[in-house]
Amino acid sequence: MPILRRILVLLVVLAVAPPALAAGPSVLFDPATEEVISQDRAGDPWYPASITKLMTAYIVFQKLKAGKLKLDQKILVSDLAHSQPPSKIGVPVGQSVSVDFALQALLVYSANDMAYVLAEGASGSISAFAADMNAQARKLGMTGSHFVNPNGLFDYRHITTARDIAILASTLLAEFPEYDHYFSQPFLSIGKRRLSNRNSLLRQMKEADGMKTGFVCNSGFNLVATATHDGRRLGAVIFGANSGKHRVDLAEMLLTDGYSRPVTVRPRLQSIPNVQTGGIVPTDMTSQVCKHKPVTLALSKTLGGWGISFGNYENSATADMALRGRMLSSSGMELPGTPGVIRLPEKLGYAAAMWNLDKATSEAACARYRAEKAPCEVLPPETFAKIATLVPDPAPPSVMADPEGDEVSKPVKKKPAKKKKKN
Repeated sequence: MPILRRILVLLVVLAVAPPALAAGPSVLFDPATEEVISQDRAGDPWYPASITKLMTAYIVFQKLKAGKLKLDQKILVSDLAHSQPPSKIGVPVGQSVSVDFALQALLVYSANDMAYVLAEGASGSISAFAADMNAQARKLGMTGSHFVNPNGLFDYRHITTARDIAILASTLLAEFPEYDHYFSQPFLSIGKRRLSNRNSLLRQMKEADGMKTGFVCNSGFNLVATATHDGRRLGAVIFGANSGKHRVDLAEMLLTDGYSRPVTVRPRLQSIPNVQTGGIVPTDMTSQVCKHKPVTLALSKTLGGWGISFGNYENSATADMALRGRMLSSSGMELPGTPGVIRLPEKLGYAAAMWNLDKATSEAACARYRAEKAPCEVLPPETFAKIATLVPDPAPPSVMADPEGDEVSKPVKKKPAKKKKKN
């Protein structure tokens, strides 16, 4: 289909779609030059979800280049890695996988367990790997990003921007062309099973050749997509789409539009200003893409240590909003504890809090928050112990069997060979 006709078809499809299909930030760019073709709020903070795995891959590729890892090297599956929720491969604890297999599972099937396997194999621990991720982000000028884990499962402090992810994608393609095949690989083979690449744009748009999907309820449906037409490669970052199909259609529209525009000198990705961290809170897409999912409440067995409270609220949604703002302030980003919403006993509402800290850290954190005119109260271990005994644990939230929420998780069935006709 000619380029202009495809643009018109996609515009018609999106024009007749309901208003709720508006997406979050986006950027269309040239990875080779890091020039911006078009962008919408590309410096606004967003939850990256599994787009995070691009940074995980980047660090692993660096370790491979430095000889600290090898593709055929075997790395163990730990209890922590095995405990990660789907999407996952489910290799038993104590067994090992090759770095090559783990990378395929990470980038083709978006396996959360393999992200932890690679992180532990590369840096020794998740905390050390997160430190490596943030160090690389600073080095690349990703000033709106902060990483807490290698797979992108939700954390209040785990954020990025479309601008930053476009810089990361451009760097990956420029520095490691030898690993480009991981982003376009059509499926992952596990025995007789074939698990399709979660990026369905590879099947919808013939020019598409990468890169990575992402989804958690808080982020909506994210996508980093690349395509090559007449020897020219473009990239698009889509955040906050309402479905897997929606993100793919938006990406195709942007990429197709990009190819219809003349090549000219444009501003670079670095010229897009990131919103100062904590300046605004990322939009929470849960009410749109996971309508029946309540705010996740802290389990009593997790409460412990010293901590801090940011106030009590009438409902969990308000407490959650307050917590998201506090965690993205300069005082909250590096705190080592566990943030969450706690249901208080005797129907006293909900607390936005953080625990598993020590006394000195709690007191210092509250002093900084108070200096920012934010409410903060230090809570001793006895308070958390009391809450844990008085408040029954909420019912565990239902976990989506396929967090990428797409039809592409279905195994690809091999077509039966055609029978030869007898002469």
